[in-house]
Amino acid sequence: MNIQKLAIYFCFSVLLVLFQDCKDNAVVTPPPNNTQTPTGPVLNSPPNETTTQAGSPILIWNSFEGAVNYRVQVSLDANFAGTMVTDSSGISTTQLQISSNSLPTGIYFYWRVIANISGGESPWSTTWRFRVILAPPAAPTLLLPPNSSTNQAFLPLFDWDDVPTAEFYKIQISGNSSFTNILLDSGSITESQLQCPTFILNTSTQYFWRVNASNSNGISIGPYSAAFSFTTVAGPRPNSISGQITFVDTNFVPGTNRYFVGAYPQWPPEFYGPVETDSVQIFHSGNTYYGTYTIANLPNGNYVVAFIYFGLYSVLNAPVLGIYGCDTIHVQYSNCPTSPNMVTISSNNGIQNINFLGWADTTHRIY
Repeated sequence: MNIQKLAIYFCFSVLLVLFQDCKDNAVVTPPPNNTQTPTGPVLNSPPNETTTQAGSPILIWNSFEGAVNYRVQVSLDANFAGTMVTDSSGISTTQLQISSNSLPTGIYFYWRVIANISGGESPWSTTWRFRVILAPPAAPTLLLPPNSSTNQAFLPLFDWDDVPTAEFYKIQISGNSSFTNILLDSGSITESQLQCPTFILNTSTQYFWRVNASNSNGISIGPYSAAFSFTTVAGPRPNSISGQITFVDTNFVPGTNRYFVGAYPQWPPEFYGPVETDSVQIFHSGNTYYGTYTIANLPNGNYVVAFIYFGLYSVLNAPVLGIYGCDTIHVQYSNCPTSPNMVTISSNNGIQNINFLGWADTTHRIY
């Protein structure tokens, strides 16, 4: 985002905050239709409930019989209480041009007119409202990751060209070119780039992305850019720990979906539950039973990886049937289960081949 664009956005933000801070919080009643008060001036343009791309719109009303001059009020509030954009009197014509510095885009402005006549005033006109919006921005031009690129990071920086008049950008990332499988749909981006959040993309996978721009406080929306595709680098799933549990017995407790592997940021398990878990898929090969797991969506940090059985137990007192680095050693025979090895996730990378032994029989709990 260039300096000029930052300055424009800053000025708009300050102006909008000033308007909103002085807005009357009383309940307002927007005009329901175009029916006008027959005894007051008749409003003409801009029509009720419309938008205009004129930065300095001209308010026009019909001539009122016997009028000496007119008074015009424009407000952010339909009750015209405390939030006046203008309150102009002594207008000898039937129109008034509003200064472009007075009207932020994308919000409603209410206006009405009263005629000064010989001996007094007419009733106020019906209240109408309008919004000023800019023309929709053009479609952005995508830059990074390059189209059809491979071996891209699973946390890439998405970058695109600045679009003139754009206030906000919206990015969509999908698993297919038709964008029916949206993985990220993020709007209100004020810069022309976005660092991909964690837990969105996987490794060894093709993705598609596109961006559009908007202005007028997000109301005037431009078209999407042409879609780019990229494929991420090969490797284990980001922010995950995966491996295999080899069972030292075959005494499985009924309901095998109750076997889990958990990643604990603190230990021992009586006081701290796992950050994330994964159920263990159990397989049989020859005389050996084993299970595989992948614990996903783990933030960077150090973790004790333990094989547990939930059953009817809570997470905090579930039997621990195996611990990475300690295997099936019981607490009474070793201090390893009280301070086992930890697995470190850094730079959001995935860790694989965290393999260890585990019991199937919960009577052989090691913690």
